[in-house]
Amino acid sequence: MSDKPVVVIGGGLAGLSAALTLQEAGRDVEVFEGSDRVGGRVATDHIDGFTLDRGFQLINARYPEIERLDLLRELDFQIASRSVDISLGDKRYSLSDPRSNPVSALHSRTGTLIEKLKFASYLFSSSSNEKSVGQELEDLGSLYTRVLRPFLSGVFLADPNLISAVQGRELIRSFISGKPGLPRLGAGALPQLLAKRVNSISLNSQVDSLAQFSGRTIIVATDLTTSAQLLDIPNVPKLASSITWYHEVPADLTASNQLLLDGENRGPVVNSIVISNFISTYAPVGRSLLSTTTIGYTSESEVRRHLSLMWGAETHAWPLIAKYEIPKSLPIFSPMSAPASSSKVSEGIYVAGDFRTAASQNGALLSGRLAAQELLLD
Repeated sequence: MSDKPVVVIGGGLAGLSAALTLQEAGRDVEVFEGSDRVGGRVATDHIDGFTLDRGFQLINARYPEIERLDLLRELDFQIASRSVDISLGDKRYSLSDPRSNPVSALHSRTGTLIEKLKFASYLFSSSSNEKSVGQELEDLGSLYTRVLRPFLSGVFLADPNLISAVQGRELIRSFISGKPGLPRLGAGALPQLLAKRVNSISLNSQVDSLAQFSGRTIIVATDLTTSAQLLDIPNVPKLASSITWYHEVPADLTASNQLLLDGENRGPVVNSIVISNFISTYAPVGRSLLSTTTIGYTSESEVRRHLSLMWGAETHAWPLIAKYEIPKSLPIFSPMSAPASSSKVSEGIYVAGDFRTAASQNGALLSGRLAAQELLLD
């Protein structure tokens, strides 16, 4: 084993988690990040008083890796509502966890009582890896088509029929039992905090070949495409793409701080939220910020048309604050796929990333820790 520091390529959540695991075990580590910041897909910009996450993403405070790293007390973490609003026709209906708001579960427009009871039973059963989460839930009728399908499409950034039932069920359970939310300074505060604990990080350090680290132990923790290039992997899983749109909206548009879904699938929008109603510091005082997610390519005019239907308001005058196109948003874990069993690629070379575990922040952090632990065992 080389006595030189372990090389971690990539300063996203997986790479930072790997570096911290190695440091805790007494190993020296050098992290090389190709961009000018850490975090990978988890990043935040601050523009003209607005806080703009590069892609709408909630962080579950009860993710095991988040709890293990003991991060929340330093993040000024804000817990989000676990209720969602459903747009149907020209009206919006709220659906909450029946344990906290049983009345909302009785409204038939968001699914019949029988469908909701079936869903409760589903949560305590097991899934088949041969099916998609869409196939397992489609017999829930209107509860699936109006609520679960649009919600899961926004979480996985793909049609639920493309997603493994096992992955889908784990996500649904974690949302119901968890505490989703965001740091007051934006999602990017999470990797920034992790980076402060890492002893050596070199930004703007693009790695084109592992040959420059000959004789050293390496963990490749980049995005899937870059990992495939560095490790000469011929076939890679499909990746979901998405666009996040930020518009300034009238302060009186809504008082809701909940995610809005379209229960009628009338356009490209999978979810929308006045995020400044959730965290006031996301917009300057007296102004409101709307975050909207679409999947794949679509035009702004089509987005505005769909938002007009969902929010019941004229949208043509809403200023566009920013638009983030994210072509490699999330890995797609299809039916029959399974998380990788080993992080080791060859002697002294390991790989980490959410594409090896689960399409979530927890999956990225876990993959980094597992790669580092396997390296330490070797």
